[in-house]
Amino acid sequence: MRRGHGAQEKGVALSHSMEDYLEAIYNVKIRNQVARVKDIAREMNVRMPSVTGALRSLADKGFVQYQPYETVELTQAGLNHARGIAHRHTAIREFLTGVLGLPQEEAEIEACGLEHAIRPETLDRLLKLVDFIRVHGEEDNAFRLSDFQSYLRNGSDPDGHVSPDVCYLPATIRSTRLSELCPGMKGRIAFVSGRGPIRRRLVEMGMTSDTQFEVLRTAPFGDPIEIKIRGYNLSLRKSEADHVEVEVID
Repeated sequence: MRRGHGAQEKGVALSHSMEDYLEAIYNVKIRNQVARVKDIAREMNVRMPSVTGALRSLADKGFVQYQPYETVELTQAGLNHARGIAHRHTAIREFLTGVLGLPQEEAEIEACGLEHAIRPETLDRLLKLVDFIRVHGEEDNAFRLSDFQSYLRNGSDPDGHVSPDVCYLPATIRSTRLSELCPGMKGRIAFVSGRGPIRRRLVEMGMTSDTQFEVLRTAPFGDPIEIKIRGYNLSLRKSEADHVEVEVID
């Protein structure tokens, strides 16, 4: 991405402002299941007419479905893009507070600007650095830059042991698809995306907003995934779990 331009989805460019609106819609839906114009305006600290104008633009580009006086829905392209922005934001904020020691309020402001410029490859390394420091940086003289660079090259820890190919979700990610969670992780269902038969099937299986669950196990390549929900075990195909947006619970 060249500096000064928004990210792209299938060739469609988004300004930084439009990305901020997508992120706001996603965050509102994570908390409330639905996103209304007034909720987005409150999240963005702008007037409602500004929101409606932005929603029309996002709808024209295929990122949201919006009709006046109705709730705002993210398309699949919009959801994927919004989730990525939210992940960048939380990762950068964690780095600024946890590693650089910036106050929370300052880190939030800085993250809002930096999240639009960082490339996915750079973000991936930033996430790994935050987690590496989280694991090894608390011990006296435990963190060495050469150890981290070795970890980036071959996946080995400071003792030279190669990390196994296991399920992994960076600690900075607080909301994502159910299919991304690892065994032992717990979460709260925020909302079910998509329409039609798959949505009805998921809702009929008990995948409704605010329901808590625990991931019991995942098969190779994450398909299927078994969770405990409402007191019973439920097996989901990865394609089904991809449609369930969740909030991670510690």
